[in-house]
Amino acid sequence: MSVKTAIQKVYQYAEPNLSLVGWMGFIGFPFYYVIWAYIFPQPYENLTLRLACSLLFLGLIVRKKLKRKWRNRMHLYYQMVITLCLPFFFFYMLIMNNWSTVWLMSFMSAIFLHILLVHTTRVMFTQTIVGITLAIVYAWIAKGFSLDVAFDWNHIPIFLFTYIFGNAFYLRNQVEHETKVSIAKMFGAGIAHEMRNPLSGLYSSVNVIQSLIPNPKEEKKTTYQLSAEDVSLLHNVSDAAMKMIHGGNETINLLLASVDESTVSRSTFKHHSALTVIESAIESYSYKQSKDRLAISLDLCSDFEFLGNGTLLRYVMFNLFKNAFHHRNSENFHIHVILEAGKEENKIVVIDNGLGITPDGIGKIFQDFYTTGKSGNIGLGLPFCKKMMVSFGGSIQCKSELGEGCQFTMTFPSVQSKIVKEIRDELISQKSVLLVSDNESLVARTQDLSRSLGFELIVLDVVAMLDKKDHEYDLLLIDFDSMDSRHNHLNRIESLLSFTESNIVYLLHHPVQRYKKQGFTPVWIETKTWLKNADSIINGLLFNSYEDVSEPAQTQNTVEHAKRTIMVVDDSESLRKLTAVLLEKQGFDVIQIEGGRQAIKALDTGPVDLILMDIEMPELDGIEASRLIRSSSKSFSTVPIIAHTGDISPIALDLIKLSGMSDYIVKPADKDLLLKKITDWV
Repeated sequence: MSVKTAIQKVYQYAEPNLSLVGWMGFIGFPFYYVIWAYIFPQPYENLTLRLACSLLFLGLIVRKKLKRKWRNRMHLYYQMVITLCLPFFFFYMLIMNNWSTVWLMSFMSAIFLHILLVHTTRVMFTQTIVGITLAIVYAWIAKGFSLDVAFDWNHIPIFLFTYIFGNAFYLRNQVEHETKVSIAKMFGAGIAHEMRNPLSGLYSSVNVIQSLIPNPKEEKKTTYQLSAEDVSLLHNVSDAAMKMIHGGNETINLLLASVDESTVSRSTFKHHSALTVIESAIESYSYKQSKDRLAISLDLCSDFEFLGNGTLLRYVMFNLFKNAFHHRNSENFHIHVILEAGKEENKIVVIDNGLGITPDGIGKIFQDFYTTGKSGNIGLGLPFCKKMMVSFGGSIQCKSELGEGCQFTMTFPSVQSKIVKEIRDELISQKSVLLVSDNESLVARTQDLSRSLGFELIVLDVVAMLDKKDHEYDLLLIDFDSMDSRHNHLNRIESLLSFTESNIVYLLHHPVQRYKKQGFTPVWIETKTWLKNADSIINGLLFNSYEDVSEPAQTQNTVEHAKRTIMVVDDSESLRKLTAVLLEKQGFDVIQIEGGRQAIKALDTGPVDLILMDIEMPELDGIEASRLIRSSSKSFSTVPIIAHTGDISPIALDLIKLSGMSDYIVKPADKDLLLKKITDWV
């Protein structure tokens, strides 16, 4: 862990308690001056020094009201406050009071408080050494450049014992806590991995079904015919899909049962249309009976935009629908969804005429594990919904009368509101942007933008970019005009970018023939437009689907799929077969292989245009199989290989790159994304 990361981690750990700590220091320092100067007089006191420390703690109290550029440096300010107000102040006062009992006990208290506030050992010891050194120097100056007070060395072992073993015990608790967190993450990752295959199979099932059903947009008829073969295939695919859904639901229930009280991550927040998300939720909800869909009506007063995660909002709606259907009490049951847009806040109201909730239950429904007693409930859905709404800057409330149904009101702040601006500012400060350019004005403008918005900016020239191994940033800005065609700089850089998930933007002065590159499609922006409107453009790139309005309409290149051979390598038979059916319906010839070793043998029997390779397989996994293919001296050593993986951790992506794979796609991938990846490489 770097020093900067360690300091930021210390601040993030202490941040929830900083207001309390700030008030304690702001009041405590002058308060104890009165005690030690007048009530229980000590040999030495210093009101000026105490007031200085009190003012330093005042900065922690008002930290959230400061300008963004100062808030972004608050982690450094916190280190200074702790160093000066704990080890420095208390050791200085200990020296100046000739190691009196009161100040010995005060210094011991400061040690314990220091350990609690700074949980990273090396940062705490650095602060201690700096603080004590400054205290000795300051005491020497205060005594006329002579320190005639003898150190009481008898107490030094006690101080060392307190620092070392106190920190060791605290570190042990911290390691135990982080181990539990790590286990929880591993558990979640394992659950997620187990969900990838059924979801991938379900995606493929739906795509196969859609490919078999006649498309009324192409040929409108009153009746359609299906062959007996297609009908049989539809039944088989739908039966397999239902089994996958059942298994997936069980896994989700297990995952929900393990949810802790952690906050919802905002890292994926973007601007969304509430109407689009709600319509999607209503259409995609898993109804037990087809007539249940008719029980939901949508009343659109006016659509509104919110900053958040569309998937999370769909989850909230799914949970409200599930609870409403679970507590229905009549054949005339209905759910009414209302969207209301306002100037200051927006609302989504979900009203049902079900059983309702008792007055006692209303105050408990958002508590973890509270249930109404009906089977099938575990009491985690609504609490998690509340956490999600709070992460949006909003809230969720419930009104209900027993026997009269429920009304859930979700409140969203306006995208122009102060709270959404603060969330956006917080998110931008966590973003990282890489600029590849040697244009001084372009670099200066982007650096100004970085300072004003607070995002991390890394500036590299072309040569440094070619040497860089990690290209995972939230945004990649490439100055097209800085590329030297004589050295094929652009081609060499583009060969590095097919693996990145970053948004890639080309900045250029003059119009050029714009194109789609293998593995990615860049956004094209004129440099003068960037220099003039960089702040609004970067917000669009990070939070909206930015479109270059100046870009001329382009005709998509159609790829002739016929006679292209795809090898699908996967140990999951159902997923392998469904993927093969999907690709065959698109005109590809497909070879199905169940393992890495069999894939290498099959490559000797005939040419293959592309390999879709699963990663986790028994005997020989996708990583090792790809290494063997690339190291072969045979003609198939250069065949494009797309990793089909559910693990996109940095370690996994590094292994994929090092194995020689051309690209990767995350399970589950829908038909359009899968075909796009394939057509990018064949």
